[in-house]
Amino acid sequence: MVLQALTRRESLLMAAAGGLAVALPGSARSRTDAPVPTRPLEVTGGRIRGLRADGVSSYLGIPYGGNTAPCRFQPALAPKPWTGVRDCFELGAQCIQGDVGGAGAGADLSSEFVKRVLAAFKSTMETGEGSEDCLFLNIYTPDASPRRRRPVMVWLHGGGFAIGSGGDRQYDGARLCRRGDVVVVTLNHRLNALGYLYLGALHEDFADSGNVGQLDMIRALQWVRDHIAAFGGDPRNVTIFGQSGGGAKVSAMLAMPPAHGLFHKAIVQSGAALTMVDKNAAAELAERTLSALGLAKSEVHRLQTLDAKAVIKAASAAQRPGGRGLAPVVDGRALPTHPFQPVAPEISRQVPMMIGTTKDESTLFLSADPLFGKMTAEQAEARFRQMLGNERGSSAFELYRSLRPDDPPTYWVTSMATDRGARADSIRQAERKFAQHGAPVYMFRVDYHLPILDGVMRAPHGTEVPLVFDNVDRTPNLVGNGADAHALAALMSQAWINFARGGDPSQRGLAWPAYDPKVRSTMLFDRQTRVADDPDSAIREFWSRVG
Repeated sequence: MVLQALTRRESLLMAAAGGLAVALPGSARSRTDAPVPTRPLEVTGGRIRGLRADGVSSYLGIPYGGNTAPCRFQPALAPKPWTGVRDCFELGAQCIQGDVGGAGAGADLSSEFVKRVLAAFKSTMETGEGSEDCLFLNIYTPDASPRRRRPVMVWLHGGGFAIGSGGDRQYDGARLCRRGDVVVVTLNHRLNALGYLYLGALHEDFADSGNVGQLDMIRALQWVRDHIAAFGGDPRNVTIFGQSGGGAKVSAMLAMPPAHGLFHKAIVQSGAALTMVDKNAAAELAERTLSALGLAKSEVHRLQTLDAKAVIKAASAAQRPGGRGLAPVVDGRALPTHPFQPVAPEISRQVPMMIGTTKDESTLFLSADPLFGKMTAEQAEARFRQMLGNERGSSAFELYRSLRPDDPPTYWVTSMATDRGARADSIRQAERKFAQHGAPVYMFRVDYHLPILDGVMRAPHGTEVPLVFDNVDRTPNLVGNGADAHALAALMSQAWINFARGGDPSQRGLAWPAYDPKVRSTMLFDRQTRVADDPDSAIREFWSRVG
């Protein structure tokens, strides 16, 4: 599946950025009012208090589970109780980040252009060391009181299933909370081998190991169900949303019986995951991981006491080129079937969905190509053949060249890579959701060209995230800080809020029809946002024929 290849490259690019970006502590806040402590609240484990400023109360680093080191590769336990009042003023630790390996043949991560790309995207990310004691969530609320029940928006972070954190700068929920009178929750969970290495074929003690990252998120949603009313949220109106790997996590959640009833709406941003990892393939990866560590299959329990980073590195090295890698496993337990293959999951028939991508997802992933921005038509055609095979590559090349004759050849390649995976799978996911004739599904595409880097990235993977969170002013290195960006952020964040509130993202002056394969209404977010019926229909038809 193309998604896994893209999220792996995303991890690669982000990790390679290293120290290029200015250090921006994830817990930093830009406020006009001096923050003051809130009154204490009782949660699982003890009493907590947060900070209130500018009409929002923020509670950061709330433990929703215990340290996972003692139960590595097994479902998490409750947090250890504490005495007194715990100050939830700073983010909790993120999961130990994945080892993303090398760049692959031909990539150039040392050019000045790539350094600028990496710095722009890295500037939105949380910094700091990871830990196995990482099960923390963050809450942003207009009023931590049960007097009102507001919609709850729970964010599942991106970074594939290997890296990332709910504390990234662009995920700060204060502005979204303030704009929409909603409660925003972000969270950390186990990643990479710690969250998705399937050892269940080796010993029954690890039957759930291929999905403990997902089970962490389910534990967080159970915490939200049990506690969010005290923070002014409605446990009967919870929306999960995520981008990239976060969108794939949302896709998987829709097919997981343990998650049923814990959320009521779902948004998939650039992460339509139709399939996950087959159990047999996951078991083979586990065996190769043990072998890389010099362990016999009978020694599987030693993985619980080895250095966590060594296990992560071995699992990364054990992944085969072009393989699926570490992701949720169709284990017959927490995840009984592939999420959207061959059909949408029956268990979430009545869950409304929003699904979409950016127009130029792959400019981010292909920016390390030494020919990026400089390709001739002949070089672009060679890329088509290399990526798709001779016959299909030639057909696709002629299609993109004929439909976009004014584009530089580089963008024929990036558009093809975007459409082949992210866009085509998003359409398939929407079609399969529609075919259930249950809750509605809404389709979008983000066409807004980022002004950074002289606009060369167009609308890359991740464009919409700071816009959805209304965090333009927190991410000027990524989306700019002009009037167009602020106007689009107001429009997009309101659409997400409206969907979370009532299941329909329409707003005053901008009706958004539900998706229907007969019409294919799609909201195109841009400087002039509009609805288009079946945009780029010839390209959609091409990929529906060739797969």
